[in-house]
Amino acid sequence: MKLKTLLVGAVAGLLLTACGGGASPEDVTTDFVNALAAGDCEKAMGMAVESAKESVQSTIDAGCDEYQSEIVSVTCETAEETSDCACTEKRDGMDMTYDYNLKKVDGAWKVSNFQKQMDMGDMDLGGE
Repeated sequence: MKLKTLLVGAVAGLLLTACGGGASPEDVTTDFVNALAAGDCEKAMGMAVESAKESVQSTIDAGCDEYQSEIVSVTCETAEETSDCACTEKRDGMDMTYDYNLKKVDGAWKVSNFQKQMDMGDMDLGGE
């Protein structure tokens, strides 16, 4: 009886790990960014919900070309069911930071929205 309980627990643990149940928002953001950079839009689509799904579909429609990207940092502020992450990547020698909004869906973190941060500090808007 103890062996059966141990085996059931081990299988359940493996299933949770394999389905990403233990993945943190940082892990999901990193995997999502790497999937897009590798041109694996189907993988990215599986990690997306809401407007992020529409953005990935637009990338697929544009050819889903791979590109060079090196993740410099991923930081997240997480509440119970949501997480706001900032991911800085190095692309073509330039640092770019994107904001990622994640939410828990059926116990797993999914990207719900992402957009590039706009640095307004260097822009001259003509004001004094």
